[in-house]
Amino acid sequence: MNKHLIYLLLIMFSMVNANPYFSNCNNYGINTDILGVANWGPDPPSAGDTLEIQYSVKGLPRNTTDHVYVVAAVIKNDRIRDPVTSNKVKVDQNVKDVSVSLNVRWPSPADKYNIYSLIVYLVDYKWGTYSCSCFYDRWPH
Repeated sequence: MNKHLIYLLLIMFSMVNANPYFSNCNNYGINTDILGVANWGPDPPSAGDTLEIQYSVKGLPRNTTDHVYVVAAVIKNDRIRDPVTSNKVKVDQNVKDVSVSLNVRWPSPADKYNIYSLIVYLVDYKWGTYSCSCFYDRWPH
């Protein structure tokens, strides 16, 4: 009986961290078949929060080169070319599995008239973008 209760609790808590309103980045002209896994919090973010992001992807089609980064960017009103804030982490060379953590600051002060999105992507400056995930429709509060 206790085993079933623990299993149920694990499922419930993992669903809480699933970050809803998720899509690929086709709307921004970034077409990739690989989404990767991005978990972050707090969600919903408050104005000025530092978002803790864990990103991973397995089985990339090529080994990474020496110019590969995971980038997290907060964009306002879908303006991908003009992020409000961003951060990047360099990825190890010659790997097909990537797992990194990075932080990005949510906008401050609270702006209730604009919609913000968090975009997390893996880019190889030699081969292009491998993976892109967008978490859209977040309002600071």
